[in-house]
Amino acid sequence: MLNQQYTGNNNSVKWQGYNVIDNDVYANFMQNEVSERLNDLEAEAEIENHLRGLATTGFEVDNLEELLNAPTPEQKAWAVGEAFAEAILERENGVIFPWNQKRDLRNENSSLSGADLIGLVEDDGQIKLLVGEVKTSEEDTHPPQVMSGQHGMINQLKEYHTNKTRQMTIINWILYRCKGTEYEEQLNDAIKFFISNGNTGFYLAGVLVRSGVTTDELDLKNRGIDLSNTLNGSTKGELQAFYLPHDLDNFVELAVGGDQ
Repeated sequence: MLNQQYTGNNNSVKWQGYNVIDNDVYANFMQNEVSERLNDLEAEAEIENHLRGLATTGFEVDNLEELLNAPTPEQKAWAVGEAFAEAILERENGVIFPWNQKRDLRNENSSLSGADLIGLVEDDGQIKLLVGEVKTSEEDTHPPQVMSGQHGMINQLKEYHTNKTRQMTIINWILYRCKGTEYEEQLNDAIKFFISNGNTGFYLAGVLVRSGVTTDELDLKNRGIDLSNTLNGSTKGELQAFYLPHDLDNFVELAVGGDQ
């Protein structure tokens, strides 16, 4: 499914670029792992079962069916890109995502945590908090604009390293959702590592999903060097670019099973 095209590193930041191969493995990955994350099927089934238990009359059942059959929000490429990034990092890097952020969405543009990706990852035998950003682009430039500027990926990753308010928002968000679960011990280990290393030690992840362009290390190399010049202490960074074999419309269609 993946064919590595380039790799590099500078100090505490590494980067890789991959061509995504259009084969059965990729199709199954999109239709299963990505689709499941995008739609949070497990939570949807639990909610539906709970709601059906509350409808006791024919009138209530009819009203509930109307709600359950209401149109779902249109899935855009950025949302599929985020689900793709989570599924890839879980599959290829062993990242654990204890909570599907889709459950927190009040509208399609909201993010209570302040980051696209929040998970746990083992790095050199140490569990760390993984915090990341995902950008999806079909712009025909290297690098695309989503990598630079105030709201670009690299600036956002720098903020997670330097901004204590953002760091506390992330820790609050994940701790509240992991407390009392099977992930609490690992999260406690990651937080203790962070605060015992001068509030450094996040594992910063940047995922770039591209369509309609050839692979080019310029998408990540200079941005990776820039990020590495900001990082200190125990914080590390990893940038990955995935070059799709089709346009973004087909990317969305593969995950949701229809035209969007």
